[in-house]
Amino acid sequence: MSLELVISDLDGTVVETEDYHRRAYNVLFRELDLARHWSEEDYRVRLANMGGGKFEEILTWLPHPVNNREETISKLYARKTDLYVDLVVNDLHSGELSPRPGVESLFRQIVHSGIGLAIGSACVKWAAEKVLEASLGMDLIESLATVCAGDDVVAKKPDPAVYLLVAERCMVDPANCLVIEDTRHGMEAALHAGMRCLVTPSELAKTDAFPEAGAKLESLEGLGIRELRGLWEIC
Repeated sequence: MSLELVISDLDGTVVETEDYHRRAYNVLFRELDLARHWSEEDYRVRLANMGGGKFEEILTWLPHPVNNREETISKLYARKTDLYVDLVVNDLHSGELSPRPGVESLFRQIVHSGIGLAIGSACVKWAAEKVLEASLGMDLIESLATVCAGDDVVAKKPDPAVYLLVAERCMVDPANCLVIEDTRHGMEAALHAGMRCLVTPSELAKTDAFPEAGAKLESLEGLGIRELRGLWEIC
């Protein structure tokens, strides 16, 4: 088996944005007049255990009965996504936020090497594309083989659906794909897809255990295409 496609997660992997989701939720709570606030630890627990179920919990906090759960969740999710994108893009443009160390350099080396590079994110596509454009620039984004997002699939990570869709669209056998992830449920999605996985834990996932990962690094800083091929061999 040879390395044909590198698939990267977005939130927490390309940019340290996981805490921006927490901040967006807290703004949403204020807009809803809910006396709730998620600390970093509150969100870390939900990030590890709840996957896409956070809005189910929020529904239980609303003061009035919800007649249409799916419609209400959809509206809440849309508003929270708007808040998240505004926070992230504004900080990327101001210089308060930037890609994680080594990401842009490694991505450019992957593209230049002829290995495919794609994104598999839980975000809705328009939000993923906005964050990618603001963090990496259009020239690199246009070099991606594909961007698959949360609204492209029904099931969320740790289900492997988004990574299997990336492989299908790129016409690459999952066994020839390497996923770069930052969380345990993301790693599990990659492994369930039959792919190898390199983990670079984000701030909110640094205390998580990743014994099943093929490799684990603090960051991608200093990692070049030669080192990446070496990691592929041992993953």
